[in-house]
Amino acid sequence: MKKLLLAVSFTMALAFPCPNAICKEADTPGGKPDAAESAKVTPTPVKPAPIKVAKAASAPEEEEVPPMTIGSPAPSLDIENWIHDGEGRFPKVTEFEPGKVYVVEFWATWCGPCIASMPHIAELQNKYADRGVQIVSITREDVETVNAFLEREVRQSSRHSDDDKVAEDETGEDESEEEPAPLTYRELTKSYCLTSDPDASTNDDYMKAAKQNGIPCAFIVGKDAKIEWIGHPMSIDDALEQVVSDSWDREVYREEFAAKQEARAVITQLSKLLRSKKEDEAIELIDDYIANGKSESSKTQLKSIKLSMLMTRVKTAQAAANRAASEMLADDSLDASGVNQIAWSVYEMSRQNQANKNAVLKMALEATQSAVADAGTNAVFLMDTIAHLQYQLGDREAAVKTQRAAVEAATPEVRSRLAKYLNELKKKLRMRMATVPRSTQITSSC
Repeated sequence: MKKLLLAVSFTMALAFPCPNAICKEADTPGGKPDAAESAKVTPTPVKPAPIKVAKAASAPEEEEVPPMTIGSPAPSLDIENWIHDGEGRFPKVTEFEPGKVYVVEFWATWCGPCIASMPHIAELQNKYADRGVQIVSITREDVETVNAFLEREVRQSSRHSDDDKVAEDETGEDESEEEPAPLTYRELTKSYCLTSDPDASTNDDYMKAAKQNGIPCAFIVGKDAKIEWIGHPMSIDDALEQVVSDSWDREVYREEFAAKQEARAVITQLSKLLRSKKEDEAIELIDDYIANGKSESSKTQLKSIKLSMLMTRVKTAQAAANRAASEMLADDSLDASGVNQIAWSVYEMSRQNQANKNAVLKMALEATQSAVADAGTNAVFLMDTIAHLQYQLGDREAAVKTQRAAVEAATPEVRSRLAKYLNELKKKLRMRMATVPRSTQITSSC
């Protein structure tokens, strides 16, 4: 059961991808959780439900107010402390100026993912400053807390460029000539508007109104002062560029956002059912969403969880898991990414459950091999899955060959991770060859 709960948590990250984690906001002064809560990282379980307006018992029933969402008018800003103003480039904002684009972002000094996002936010502000974009970052903490944080030195990992990381991965050494001078968070964030709003009024107007309880969280306010996008600031780039260049389709994204919110609520409910050991109800919930849900990517995630559940059930693992895997892998609606996810789930579960695993693995291998041609830039990830499946089926030399091809085709950003598994495979193959009598060895290309 613990493995299934971990799978659900991982699925939340996949279904609602963001390069960094999200910190859970707390309803405490300053928004800071206690010590145990601050170490807890959770996705944002949000259900798009209406907000009921408080009313007196004798008053007539009032209409329900829908949550703020895509296309809603952006509330004006009522921020108490403006710590940075982009070195004088930006005015204090209350009302949004027509024709300009704003990013309203929520963060906290205790939130690791918020801090990790700061270099990217600074880069975005510098990139779009001359294109009518102003970024305003808001924390619920008092100004003294923020000022103390800003004097800290920036974490070393945030100061290296992508090129530096690639060079270090490939050579094992940092090729930069010398360490840069210490940089504080005050210097890092001076290019955009960093603010403090201890009464949390702006937090209420945005985060609570939009049913968002995880930070960092960014809102793009468009040229007509309406909400265009809501999400993690590390995932904002494409949307921001399209909003600025007037190519953004708000209505299409509104539907996508609503579908994601619905799927997030289902996965949150699923997690509760699994914690209560109500597996039958959990499977019914999954089947209902697969039949009626709107997010195809979330359907794939839930199919993967269902397969994991079936394969860990002792009584039904052999028959039900084989049947479920066969049906899922034969689903023509699955794209290459979906096939890869199901196949990886089969691989992971086969490591825990030995019951008739070869039949399931072979189906997964064939499906993944067939999907590679249509995977485009994701082909290397399918090849990585294929290599894992080949190794699990005992074809070690084929696994090495496949993984080597994946490494050669990969971009620098993922090459080191794929190379790590290739080295593991080659080491295992060499160890195996060392135990085989020389007269029976087959020449290996590793």
